[in-house]
Amino acid sequence: MFDLAVSDEVDLHFGPRDRSVSYDQVMRDLISLIEDKVRDAQQRGRSYVMFIHGSSTSRRGRRTARSQVRGFMRSKAATPLIERKYCIQHNTVFIAKLRPMPDVTVAPVLLGDPANSSPNNSCGLV
Repeated sequence: MFDLAVSDEVDLHFGPRDRSVSYDQVMRDLISLIEDKVRDAQQRGRSYVMFIHGSSTSRRGRRTARSQVRGFMRSKAATPLIERKYCIQHNTVFIAKLRPMPDVTVAPVLLGDPANSSPNNSCGLV
């Protein structure tokens, strides 16, 4: 159904963390990683990306990988990247439905006859 490749699965179980890095910094880095992975999957034309965050074992109000994933998916930063109504939240994973990459088209530049250009129109457009 989801046609997930191995590269579409992001396991957030990194093992023991480096205690020289503050927990707050680890959580900030996690948000950046989540956004980077969503953007990367979108740019590769993938439809879904799955974050394996595990179940929350913390008390109410504590930040965990699970709360960071869910928080990012609710954020304004995620809006251009995901289709929320098709995302799936589970106790241990979050499957994000990605928006297709927007088509970027560049408008052609039309150049007029330079002989008809005026001093106020120095680029030659008529």
